[in-house]
Amino acid sequence: MDPALTTQRTPLTQERVVAGAVDYADQHGLGALSMRKLATSLGFEVMSLYNHVKNKPDLIRRMTDLVANEIPVPSQPDDPLAALRQHAIEMRHALERHSWAAMSWITTLPGPARWDLMEWQLRTVAAINGLTDEQAHHGYHAITNHVVGYVLQNEVMPFDDDDLEDVVQMIKPDLDEQAHAHVLNHIGQHQRGEHGESFDYVLDLILGGLTEL
Repeated sequence: MDPALTTQRTPLTQERVVAGAVDYADQHGLGALSMRKLATSLGFEVMSLYNHVKNKPDLIRRMTDLVANEIPVPSQPDDPLAALRQHAIEMRHALERHSWAAMSWITTLPGPARWDLMEWQLRTVAAINGLTDEQAHHGYHAITNHVVGYVLQNEVMPFDDDDLEDVVQMIKPDLDEQAHAHVLNHIGQHQRGEHGESFDYVLDLILGGLTEL
């Protein structure tokens, strides 16, 4: 490589490596990301990356943490339920902006930003009046599992109307009108678009349920 070109490049930093990896995964998917491809996209040799991250799992952990850092949280919310609701919506949006992140969220250990996020989530759930420690524990999991699970399902099952019709025609021969009456009705509801998106509805069920414990 021409030494003159090397001196003109912006030096690598850990922040630049991780941000570059997030951009690459956003464009091509996490499965397409490799250390070599990332290095090429940044204009460096692959060994240069290892001065800033240990390996690919370490890189993905830091990438996921960078996504977590996009999720705003109020420091001391006056209304824990309202704060948790808004936070869940913001968390969903961050995971949807980075379509690979929901899977890495559940398959990698948290980094500093995610530990801080978890601390805020647990503290805010615990601030809901009347909850026992055990109820707050389950409430935290119910909220976060709903957010991550919802985004993940939409990523792995991204049916548009035409795709849905094809899927319905494929599975209907396996279903009996009497033995699977509720299944067929449920499929029909999706086809007719009767109930639309369920994210807010289910989130409000969870939050409302916590006040009834």
